[in-house]
Amino acid sequence: MEHTSKKGLMTALSCYIIWGLLPLYWALLNHVSPYNILAQRIIWSGICMAIVVFGLHFKQFKKDFQLLKEQRSQLLLLLLASVIISVNWFTYIWAIANNQIMDTSLGYYINPLFNVVLGVILFKEVLSVPKKLSVLIATIGIVLLTYQVGSLPLVSMILAISFGLYGVVKKKLLISPFTSIAFEAWLLTPLALLYTTMVDNTVWSYFGTDWYTSMLLIACGLTTSVPLVLFSYGAQLLPLNLLGFLQYVSPTIALLLAIFYFGESFGTPQMIAFGCIWIALVLFSLSNQITTRISLKK
Repeated sequence: MEHTSKKGLMTALSCYIIWGLLPLYWALLNHVSPYNILAQRIIWSGICMAIVVFGLHFKQFKKDFQLLKEQRSQLLLLLLASVIISVNWFTYIWAIANNQIMDTSLGYYINPLFNVVLGVILFKEVLSVPKKLSVLIATIGIVLLTYQVGSLPLVSMILAISFGLYGVVKKKLLISPFTSIAFEAWLLTPLALLYTTMVDNTVWSYFGTDWYTSMLLIACGLTTSVPLVLFSYGAQLLPLNLLGFLQYVSPTIALLLAIFYFGESFGTPQMIAFGCIWIALVLFSLSNQITTRISLKK
């Protein structure tokens, strides 16, 4: 059991570290347009996920494929998921190309709290007082940042909202995560190929002439499939509370990179906003314990 927990911790932590370090990877492709990077990520993700589902999860894939044939509504959900995650991917890639790594960090810190709001709106979930307070504190942080900077942190909000909605759609899917990610990439691959052949075909000029850029573009698929495989195995072996705690590793790494590597400003507005978010997340993480203690005292 202890060996299983260690293995789960290592795989899940590796996944979040990779996601946290992705700004360094996308920065290497700053000479390629974000649209082309997104198209290449979709194409190569589809190829990588084909290897995963056919090589490692073929039995499960056959079951999932049969279910999709019987329930066409699942295909519509897959298409919706693919559109939402492509918006998330593009926003993230665009933010790296435009030196807004700190905003990506803020977005993924906000995401768990936005998920709570979605739970209330879509699933009629009832929030405890500490969770309500955590959402309020986070909202105050965003409002203060918007007021001080003079504009809404759009990148942060798009990332938080898109990933939150993506999670909602994924909850309704009845197929495995591997099959889902594969189909999400496959459904968008025709559009990606159309864009890179009919709209802007300059990206293909790197293949055969610039091996460095070519390998980086091909490896875009690995940035999706490898963390996904690691996360899936880690999620099977770890309790949800530990998995939930580990999700903050990625935005923390991104924040540190933004400040110390990319040299982004971390002034008073950012300090206040991140401070509110961190307080909200601590309160949110401890909310169940606080509620339990209050109930016992009664």
